[in-house]
Parts: sequence; C-alpha cells; structure tokens
Amino acid sequence: MKLDRKTTWAFPGLVLTGIVALYANTLSAGFINDDYLFLEQTRRYGLWGSLWNGSGLANFFRPLSREVWFGILAPISGGEPFAFHAAQIALFVLALALLADLVSVLVPKRDVGQLVAPAVLAGVTWYALLPFQRVNLTWVSCSQDLIALVLVLASMAWFRRGRLVPALLAYAAATLAKETALALPIALFVWVWKVEGAEPRAALRRVAPFALASLPWAAGEWFMREHAPVAAPLRFQPDHLAAAFVHMAQSLAGVEHASGWLASWTAARPSALAFALLAVAAAWLPDRAEPAAAKAPAPRGAIPFALAWIGAFTLPVWPVCYQWSSYYYTLAAAGGALLVALVAHRIARWSWIALAGALLWWHAAGAGAPAFGIEQNAWLGTSHFTPFYLERAAGLSRQLRTSLTRSMPRVPTGTRFFFASIPSWAGFQTGNGPNIRQLYHDDTIESYFYSQFAESTAGRQPAEFMFWNGADFDRLHLMTNDPYFQVGTDLLLLEKPAGAAWAFRRGLETGGERVDNLYWLGWALLWDHQRAAAERAWKQWGAVDDTTARVLWLRKAKGALEDRDTLAARRQLVEAVRCGIGHPEAHAMLGLLLARINVKYALLETRVAAELNPGDWLARRDLVSGLVSVQLDEPAARQLAELKKLLPDWRSDSEAVRLDEMLAARSAPKSGVAVFGPGGLR
Repeated sequence: MKLDRKTTWAFPGLVLTGIVALYANTLSAGFINDDYLFLEQTRRYGLWGSLWNGSGLANFFRPLSREVWFGILAPISGGEPFAFHAAQIALFVLALALLADLVSVLVPKRDVGQLVAPAVLAGVTWYALLPFQRVNLTWVSCSQDLIALVLVLASMAWFRRGRLVPALLAYAAATLAKETALALPIALFVWVWKVEGAEPRAALRRVAPFALASLPWAAGEWFMREHAPVAAPLRFQPDHLAAAFVHMAQSLAGVEHASGWLASWTAARPSALAFALLAVAAAWLPDRAEPAAAKAPAPRGAIPFALAWIGAFTLPVWPVCYQWSSYYYTLAAAGGALLVALVAHRIARWSWIALAGALLWWHAAGAGAPAFGIEQNAWLGTSHFTPFYLERAAGLSRQLRTSLTRSMPRVPTGTRFFFASIPSWAGFQTGNGPNIRQLYHDDTIESYFYSQFAESTAGRQPAEFMFWNGADFDRLHLMTNDPYFQVGTDLLLLEKPAGAAWAFRRGLETGGERVDNLYWLGWALLWDHQRAAAERAWKQWGAVDDTTARVLWLRKAKGALEDRDTLAARRQLVEAVRCGIGHPEAHAMLGLLLARINVKYALLETRVAAELNPGDWLARRDLVSGLVSVQLDEPAARQLAELKKLLPDWRSDSEAVRLDEMLAARSAPKSGVAVFGPGGLR
C-alpha cells in the first residue's frame, strides 16, 4: 500500500487525538492539597525567592518541579489551574512521543507504510491509558512525575544517539524534578550491555558520568533533610521492598483497588469519543498481519532491557512504600510499554479495534474504583491517591470554596478561620490555610481545623468558626453572646485543654460571662497540668474550701430532688461545688441532672466527676455513653480504654460491651481503605 506523507501521519495523529480527548476533562480540574502551598510560595517570594525560602512542602528536594515549575506558570496562569493542566497535557504528549521513539528501536520492524509502527502505538496507548495517568493529569502537583518522565526519556534518547552532555544535563534535571529518576543509570547500563552488546566493564564506564550528574540532587536532599522540620521519612524495611514490586505489578495491571477491582468493571463507562477516534485510526492498518511478522524475533536485549527498566524504576518506591500510590510507578511503567509492544508486534486492523476497546474499558474500570487508601501500610491493597479520590476531593473542595465565599464574601484582615466537620481527605484545609488565602487574595488570613484552636493559631485576631453541614457552611455560635465560651467547652470535650484555656481567656477578654469562663478555665488549666493557675482561676470564680457548707448544700439538693424540684437542686449543687470543688459527688449529680437539659455541660460535669474519682467506673461509663451519643468517637474511645483498665471484667457489663461494639462499628475501616457506595462512605 503506497501512502503519502499526510497519510502516514493519520494513524498516530488519530491515536494521539483519542488519548487527548480521553483526558480533556482534566483541564477543568481545580487545585487541591499541596498545590496551594506551592502557589502561595510563588506569590510571596517569586521564582528566585522560592528557591531560598522553604515555606512550601519541604518533604523532598524537588526544586525543578515545584519552585521553578510553579514560579514560571503561576504568574501567567492568573491563579487559575487551566494553564497548569494544559502544560501537563503538553508534557504528557511529549512523553508519549519520546516513549514511542524508544520503543520503536526495540520492536520487530514491519513495513506497513506507517510513520510509527502499529505495535509501538499499541504499547504507547497501553501506557497512556493506565488508570493512574488520570492522577498525573488531574493533580497539578503531579507535574513532578511528568517532568521527570520527559527528562528521563529525553536523556535516554540523547544517550542512544551518542550525545552524552545533553543526556547528562537532562538526567541531572530529572533528578531535581523527582528522585525516582535516579534509577536511570541502571537502565542505561543494561542498554549498553544487552542491547548494544558491550562488555559489562565497558558498559559501566559508559554510564559512570551519570553518578556525577546526580550530585546536585544529593547535595540538595542532604541539606533539605538537615534543615527541614518535616522531611518525609524513608523506611528501608525488607518486606517493603517486596511490597514495592507487588504494587508495581498491581499498578501496571491497572488495579487501583484490589478488593473491588472486578466489581468496578460492571460500573465502568468507557469514553465513546476516545474509542471512536482510536477505532477510526484502524482504517490505516492492514486487514491482517503479514505472515513474516509472526516469525520476526525481538531485537537483541529488548526483553532484558524492558524488565531491567521496570525493576530499576521500582526501587525508588521502596523507602516510601508505606504510603504508596499507583502514580509512583509512572517511570517504571514505560518498560511495560515496551513489553506490550513486543507482544503486539502482529497487530492489525481488527485486533487494534479490539485492543482499543479493551484498554478503554480497563481504564474506566481502574479510574472509577470508588476507594482510596487512608492508612500507612506497605501491604495495603488500595492506592492512596486514586483518580476517584482526586475527582471527589477536588469536587468537594470546589463546593466548599464556593459555599465559603457565599457565606462570607469579605472578611477582616487577619481573620482566623476554624473549620469543623470537613473530611480530612477533602483537600480544602491544609497547613495554616494557603487555600483560604488564595481564595480571598489576602496573605494575612489563616485557617485551621476547629480542634486546632489555640493561642498559637488564633492569637487575638478576628475568628470565624465554620461548620460544614454536608451542603453548606454554617457559622458556629453566631447566636450566642459568648462564642469563645462555647468553643472552650467544645474543646474540653475534644480533650484539647490548652486550646480550651485560651478560648476561655479570650471569652473573659471580650466580655463573656465571667462566672462560666473562670469555672471552666480552671478545669482546662488543671487538665493541661497547670494546677497553680487552675486554683487561681477558681479563687476568682469564688471557690472556697468549706466542708460544712458543702455537706449542707448537698443535703439541700437531696431534699429538692425528693420534692422533684430539679431547678433548685441544680442551684444547690453548684453551691456545693463552690464550697468543695475537688469533691466528685456534686459534679456527678450535676451531670445526671443536666443530661436532659444540656448534653454538653452534662458530659463536662461527668468528666470532672470521673477525673476526680478515677475509681468510679460508673461515671466513666456514663461519660463514654454520652460521648458516643454525640458522636465524639475519638474521646469516647480513649475514655473507654480507661474504663477497661478500671474494670478488667468489663465484658460482664452489657452497657460497656454495647458501647465497645458501637465504637468498633463506627471506627475507620480496619482495611485502611475508604470505600464509597451510592450513599457515600461505606
């Protein structure tokens, strides 16, 4: 078949168009998680200043794909993600072209009149449709993997052509994009040895200069780990090495969620547009493979090189396998493309169409698996960052941002936001609020989770307490004259005494109810191991040590209860507390009386009674029951653990068993995986 130049471009052009069409919706994805840290770093310091100010994410040394990449794109993007995503797709297309260049050298040659052999495009298409590629293109921060991929493949291309200097420069740059690129010299060694046929010593001499090219990365990584407060831990445990290779096979098989992978095929919805484009491309292929193609052997060293490539680029995953994600294998998977191309060397028109359909369905099944890992576990069968996670988190983050600006279009300079009930995986609240500063274009704003309220986070700045109800933001404690008192009592239930103490102090400073704030300030300080300060607060509240008066008030309260006058009983119990604040009886009785009137204060008084009399397991059990009823499961679990210590035969108490079973049923999945169904988290 005689084809002109335009015709030879048709097949690869349509294939590439189909791939880009599949990922076109990533152009509308928003920023999430780490993106805001790098954007803020660039906004504050600019390109060059960012390189010297480690205020971004200093867990790995990746200046090229973080400070430089964001420093270049942020000013021209207008603070919007579209330019970043467009650049990511451009990187992805360039990487596919370089991958095709590499694979074409190692597959059996066929004269089908095409610019790129069909088998090569089969391998490249498999690589492009790996489900984790959607993570690389949806998450702006994943540009680091794409940059490293392009530079590694470019280094390989120059090395094969005998251009050592640009190969070394590309490799050095790749290591500064992501440390996964460090493994390239292993692949180059196998190339020279097995593909070019050189002796091992000669091959070693050829690749030796690459060790020097990695020195800038080594120096930067060492400096970063010496000075960064939170460098990512590296765990070189033997079983983690095995896990890294298991997850490599899992990721290259497109299995994002092992236990739910087969079920995800039934729910998969492949892209009809992408399939149409890939299928139309088959018109430029012959009906059947040539007989000679079946006998064509693979070029020398192709399979050893492909396996060495996969193994070499799996090794860098070893020390971080405890929180593995499938996209970690972006570089390793390039070796898989070569293996697929070797298997597909006889592909023709109809087999291409079948392969295209199968790959698109496979992609949809893997990318749509409704789960993501939430536990640090090297043997977890589910990737931590899955396409589903990013789509769900990005969508929720966008909804949260819209709701916040609708509730509060403008906020005072220096405002501190404290958010309650936001899922930790939402990608909305990170660090001290770079997302919120970007949203309001104000670098004086900070934001935290509600439980992080403290002197260090709130100071004396204006504070806003926001509650996410699942559909919109509500402003907490808006209808009270003493919002800080409510915050303080909430934090006491959350077992955050230092933050509670600061809230009560702020309540006193801003004109809150003096009696209430001083009373609970004392307990907050005591539970924060500041006994002397607690006693000073109680003295200001009016506490005295008068046993006779305390007993008298307790008797009066008993009489009021016998007369069914609970209001009088509560007032008399408060006086009993004032005359003997360190005695548990009045607190325990107050906790019981308040249970039907104000659950929060009832729980607080019950906790006081339990802390003052650690041997009172009934008070401890009542505290656990109350905490479970208001779904404060973490404090409830801690108090239940204390109850079990007090009562070794706690299983003989039916209520304690019931509480234990309820907490176990509501706790995070033991599998370490969050799985979503039609109704939400399962």
